[in-house]
Amino acid sequence: MEAAIAEAGADWAGAGGVTAMHRAWAFFHDSQADLRWRLDVLSQVLPQDSPALTTVRVPFASQEQAATQGSAAGAALSDALAAHLAEGTQRSWADVEEAMKRTGSAALDPAYAWALLAKLGGPEQVRTIFGQWMTMHNGGPRRGLTFELLGKAQPSLGALAQAFAVAEDSGRLPPQWRKDVLTRAAPATLSAMVALSRPSEAFLKEVAVRQFTSPTAGFAPSSPDPDWNTVHVIGAFTGNPAALQRLLAEHRDVAGQLLRPDLVKGTGTADFDELLADVLGRALDPHTGSAATRERAWINVIDAVGYDGSQELSGHYQTFENSAVNAALAKNLTPYLGELALGQVHADSPGLGLTPTGPWKALHEDVAGRFVGALMQDPATAKSLQADFQAYVRGLDIGQAHPFSSDPSVRAEYTRLSAQAGGLSNLLMGGSTYAEYNDDEFIDMVSEAALLPVNYTIARLTKAAGPLASTMIDYRTAEAKDGLADLLKGRLDELTPETADVVANRIVDFEVNQVQLSLQEHGQERLTEEDKEQLRQAFRGRLYPALVKALQARGG
Repeated sequence: MEAAIAEAGADWAGAGGVTAMHRAWAFFHDSQADLRWRLDVLSQVLPQDSPALTTVRVPFASQEQAATQGSAAGAALSDALAAHLAEGTQRSWADVEEAMKRTGSAALDPAYAWALLAKLGGPEQVRTIFGQWMTMHNGGPRRGLTFELLGKAQPSLGALAQAFAVAEDSGRLPPQWRKDVLTRAAPATLSAMVALSRPSEAFLKEVAVRQFTSPTAGFAPSSPDPDWNTVHVIGAFTGNPAALQRLLAEHRDVAGQLLRPDLVKGTGTADFDELLADVLGRALDPHTGSAATRERAWINVIDAVGYDGSQELSGHYQTFENSAVNAALAKNLTPYLGELALGQVHADSPGLGLTPTGPWKALHEDVAGRFVGALMQDPATAKSLQADFQAYVRGLDIGQAHPFSSDPSVRAEYTRLSAQAGGLSNLLMGGSTYAEYNDDEFIDMVSEAALLPVNYTIARLTKAAGPLASTMIDYRTAEAKDGLADLLKGRLDELTPETADVVANRIVDFEVNQVQLSLQEHGQERLTEEDKEQLRQAFRGRLYPALVKALQARGG
């Protein structure tokens, strides 16, 4: 446009065309910069999850005004710090804290925040101030600040933490500053920074990876101090659970590090597992984040807990003994029961063509079983899982798929859906194999699990597909559960000499007979010997491997 105006010369309609164009250009440029600054300010001063209509007060009328006052505040803080480093007295340090306190809410302005930091001279001054505060109030960094000290730090150190977070989040902080603090700051400094401010997701996630993967996180034989660093980093995700979900999805090993027993049970702080359970529950909630990211996070959590050896004395199962984490994970597992069931089916009957979708294809069926076993370390959680599994099986009662229909498609539907019921049965029994149950609890869980495909089959044969009818089927099969319990009890009490595989076969025969008795009770046509053999092979294919494994684990 500038060249076109020059070329027009005297033919240009008005005088000073190029000057006018540059003035208009500058107006739009300045307006854009001002608008960007205002949006950056609003992103900091608006509360998280704010309602649609919110009134806030911004500290400055323009970013020039903010930068001018930020420079003045930074110069005052820099002078106070230099004086303290020269004198090293309580009085000189009080001046440093007072300089930080005068910053107040102005640190929420990105222009002010970066101008303040720039006057300090470099990231080493930021690290020095944090280190000096902890020396003066905590006898050194130790393993982080207590909640009491964190509250005490908020008016002074919190202002500097907020200024750093705002400058970093708005893109004003130079990359070398960010790298320096992340790699050279003490863990106590990083945990305080994310606890005292609203850090960007990227910064928080890098701090979390460093903290969770540190060998000194949680239980540390070299230090008797509680691990407040881990507490504060976990707590920083409370307001942004989607960030933790993305962290678990993107970093395969983080879940295992976060859930290792030494960390969960070794912080030495009260109620840490409740805090962790709350944050994990929010991160894996079906309403948090995108479906794809949430699934990847779940896969990494299951892999981290269900690996071969996790049930050993040194494994992750210790994390789930008397822990609030069990219930938080079990509550959010329900949407994925279908995928877990399909994984069990595909492992036992690949010819059916039933496979999990997406990332669930890569999840090994034994890993899933051990993960469920970890959750079942808590009896209350085991009962809730049991109820969820039963509800899922009832939800499979779609249509009237009869196993002996003359229509091949109906028979195929029965096979596919009953396979899923059997898949969940395997998963529950697999969990029972690893859970720390006494014999009575083990018998109850295995009996319930073994009857899932039986209940489904009876529902199909008696055409009782509704939830109420399914509930009545559960009631009618109470006697069947008692019969199964007797078989299992005889095995565990060594009242029967049979090996585990013999007892498992007896249980399968018992289940087929229960289907026959149910048909007779409802006036249905008796099963032929061929029908019973078909059912027997179906039940055996679904239940036998898991039954044998569970029984062997309880006594050879």
